Amino acid sequence: MNTIDQNLKALLDERFPQSTDRLFEGASFKDAGMDSMGVVEFIVALERQFGTPTLNGNELGAESTLQDARDLLTSVGVG
Repeated sequence: MNTIDQNLKALLDERFPQSTDRLFEGASFKDAGMDSMGVVEFIVALERQFGTPTLNGNELGAESTLQDARDLLTSVGVG
């Protein structure tokens, strides 16, 4: 598991433990049980965990996956 995945797992285990396994298996946030507010909370947690520039909240949605989050982090210089 790479550093980004280790940090994502720690963040998810802390804030969304019921969703962690499903997200790592490729489920969308919605399919993993996260509603739109949960996704916004996840985006804010990403900003804090990874020290990213402020995101506008539209980068990820309920149909997004953890791979989309990885891609987003890479696009803002994490990793």
